[in-house]
Amino acid sequence: PSFSAGWVVSQESFMDWSKSFMNQLKVRGSWGTIGDQSVPNNLYRSTMSSLQSTWINSAGAREWYVSTPSAVSSAITWQDITTLNLGADARFLNNRLGFVFDWYQRDTRNMIVPAEGVSATYGAVPPRGNYGALRTRGWEFAADFSHKFDSGLGINLRANISDAKSVITEYGTGTQLVNGYYSGKTY
Repeated sequence: PSFSAGWVVSQESFMDWSKSFMNQLKVRGSWGTIGDQSVPNNLYRSTMSSLQSTWINSAGAREWYVSTPSAVSSAITWQDITTLNLGADARFLNNRLGFVFDWYQRDTRNMIVPAEGVSATYGAVPPRGNYGALRTRGWEFAADFSHKFDSGLGINLRANISDAKSVITEYGTGTQLVNGYYSGKTY
């Protein structure tokens, strides 16, 4: 499901005092959740690769071999992504000056990560499954200005700045290597 709503505050009667300099003031918000279908196909089926070994046979050629079958999770599903966005738009001075601000949070649940607790002697890479979660929070601010001179020449300026931070909120017990992924890691 998803929902969105907006309110043009500048059209309300209690904002009549601002009509001489403010053309529009709108606040808005949205919330929605979707399934991320970008799950690689090889997570559903076990595969074996054929490779050449470093061993040389009596004929002087390298031998071919087939790798161990890859391990798969039996219950893998889409990742679930939920997004919350809050924002405001404002226009001033006969629509020549404008500002836009947005704050957002995106949560990825059931993120596909390697299974934990698989013994090093298992014989294959641990299967990947829906064991992780990720949260991204950020904001954006944009300003624009436009002016048309009497000569017909116009000028348009626009600038924006933004910042976002992603943090892994679930990724096993955090016993992975320091340079790997773990709960609480920011990237």
